Amino acid sequence: MFSVPLTRGSFGKLRAIYQLAAATPLRSSASVRPPVAYFHLSHANAAKLFMDKENKHAHDVLEQSLKPYKIFRLDVNATAIDNLPEPPELPALVLTLKTADATIDELFGAFTALTQYCIHTNTRISDERFTEFCQHFCDQSHQLSDEQLLATLRQLAQLPEEVSVREPNYMQLWNNLDVECCRRIERWSSDELLLACDAWYALNLARVSEFVWEALRKLGRKIRRMQPEQMVQAMFYCNILRRAVFEMFEFEVNLARCADTMSLQELGVMSMGFFKTKTPIRNPKLLDHLYTRLMSETQTVDDITLVAILKVLRYSSKLPQVSQMMQLMDVLQAQVARISLMSCLHLALFGVELQCCHDGVLELVLQRFNAEIEHARLKDMERICLAISVFNYRSPNGVEQELCAKILALLGTKLDDIMKYPRCFAACVHYLTLCGYYNEEMLTSVLDKRFIDHAYGKNITLGREIFSLDSFVKINLKESGYAGNQLPEKSRRSMGKVLTQYIPERNTKFRLNHTDRILLEIKETCERILRPNTLKHILPHFQRPDVIICYDNKNRQALSLASSCPEDYSGDILTRTLLLGDSDSPEVDTVAIVIVGWNNMVKEKQRFTGLFEMKLKQLRLLGHKPVPIYWHEWRALETPIDRQQFLRRKLANAINY
Repeated sequence: MFSVPLTRGSFGKLRAIYQLAAATPLRSSASVRPPVAYFHLSHANAAKLFMDKENKHAHDVLEQSLKPYKIFRLDVNATAIDNLPEPPELPALVLTLKTADATIDELFGAFTALTQYCIHTNTRISDERFTEFCQHFCDQSHQLSDEQLLATLRQLAQLPEEVSVREPNYMQLWNNLDVECCRRIERWSSDELLLACDAWYALNLARVSEFVWEALRKLGRKIRRMQPEQMVQAMFYCNILRRAVFEMFEFEVNLARCADTMSLQELGVMSMGFFKTKTPIRNPKLLDHLYTRLMSETQTVDDITLVAILKVLRYSSKLPQVSQMMQLMDVLQAQVARISLMSCLHLALFGVELQCCHDGVLELVLQRFNAEIEHARLKDMERICLAISVFNYRSPNGVEQELCAKILALLGTKLDDIMKYPRCFAACVHYLTLCGYYNEEMLTSVLDKRFIDHAYGKNITLGREIFSLDSFVKINLKESGYAGNQLPEKSRRSMGKVLTQYIPERNTKFRLNHTDRILLEIKETCERILRPNTLKHILPHFQRPDVIICYDNKNRQALSLASSCPEDYSGDILTRTLLLGDSDSPEVDTVAIVIVGWNNMVKEKQRFTGLFEMKLKQLRLLGHKPVPIYWHEWRALETPIDRQQFLRRKLANAINY
């Protein structure tokens, strides 16, 4: 383990911010999730809501395509307005109250003149001089023709930015136009619906518009009849909404039929939609096509398209795709120097879920991060530490050690990001401990009740990384004299009940997975040769229990657990004293038979994942003797006799058996 000190100045600022957080606690955005229809209204403070680079790039793909995408052009009236010889005057109809007898064409003309005046003079539509006119215009908006309605949306999108989407006049206008668009959904064609959806995207109000949701629901009834360009554009709006509107399986079937006719950038737009709506691609042929297309165009693919496709492939790929993942990484290795740091990050993360590591790519990515880490965000630091810890990577030149030390030192400078994304910070500190790096002052800050309240609110049981960090200081730093913050017993009990995985049993209503069955088979085999033995969570912050044997080497027999041993799911870390009670002596060994499942090993590498290696280390620090048993070795044993002999050999290496 490497302890890296923080400067007093940076840590003092960090502590001051935590104290401020305690005085004025902030609610975590994940603790209360408002309805989607109100998402922007409760978090945005500008009418032109944030439009990220991914969405802008995806929309540019639609705009620049030669295919007939139904895109809402904002620059139709811009030239005419810019070429006006002098600022236009407000029409009398806007300033007077004599609007009752005006026709809808006159009202629309007055609204057009009003928007030209606002644009040219940089006047906001929320000006109280326009309140009466806006009210009357909204009252009569049901008389607008389709062309006038779309033109109104276009003009509204060109207005000077408002302070908030709730500003008077502005909110009344867009709310009223939203209702009016909804009224016309059933009689509008698919192209007209897509055009109107794009108008709401241009307003940056697609996520709060009821029309966009209802229009996509109607389009979802005719997915199989959609043209490829309609499908790409519809998926773009699903990406904006970040929730699945369609029956996504039907969408996938149609995409598989026409993927050959799409450009790689269009496939990138589709990939964004699948990923943002949390919809994995299940069609193996479609996955094959994405792998093949990306490998054939790696030299020209842009960063955003590359990241979008990597995200959905990572989200959708299972064990049958591992060979393709490695082939893709072989091809992309030559592009690491060309692509952005964000793209490099997603290359490093590509095989994390399947523990599939391409050492060549990871080495180059870590070198890029080590050289450019000062420009990385807090989330980027957390993610690259995740990759290092999962793959348990050790570089020939030690670049991962240098990078981890830099990240640990830089965390003290990310004060604004820490306050904004406290869970990301806690996760980053946790991953660094798995990589062998920690700072005691930072650990005590993360385990400070004020920080935990700020990050998790009242629901501390969401913080598995906090559970692990508290266990880290209790086990790994016990001998170093750590005197910082730790979780109270009440919190650990709550987390033990929620976060500690169940102890498997035969003949229960719960379905057992492969590792659970192996665990029970080992326990049952062990009972034939050495008992008593027990399934226990020595380390409650790890999900899987272990087979525990307390063996008296002098009398060559197994002992029962102490009657005072804590009950299951209590959150207690089981030391030798807790397991043995009065029987604790140097002659007694506490053996933990640990299952090495397929997800505890890096694929095709002779190394454990960082999390599993930490488990073995912590067992040894507590004075226990871990006996790892690989799942594939156990599965290869065909008869009960073979299993007994195998288990005897394993135990003999640990105890005087």
